[in-house]
Amino acid sequence: MREREYFVISVKHNQCSDRYVILWGANNSGYRGRVESAGRYPESLVKAKLGYYNTGDDIAVPCDVIESLAVPVDKGFFDTDGGNWVLSNRKNWQTILAHVIEPPAYKPQPEYRGARRRGSDS
Repeated sequence: MREREYFVISVKHNQCSDRYVILWGANNSGYRGRVESAGRYPESLVKAKLGYYNTGDDIAVPCDVIESLAVPVDKGFFDTDGGNWVLSNRKNWQTILAHVIEPPAYKPQPEYRGARRRGSDS
């Protein structure tokens, strides 16, 4: 049986003005929006380094969950047209957070339009 793969999402690099969720590239090499070019991390690697891949600022979520949320990117949005990206909205973040590999050390606080600002206690 093939090992489950995970995308790592950069919660800390998502801002409320961002239209799409930011994913890690392969081999910890920068950030991507396009699901097709994001890094796919095997479950054994993520679990061996949860303090790196799943801290709360970054979270690991199964690839199949993220792929089910992805939609074609808006035409002309980025350098090249095409590919699938995950919209940064409340519904998608709720799904993403419900599927994190394990509860991280710090509670993820994603920013998206309509989200409560970080540090808000009301």
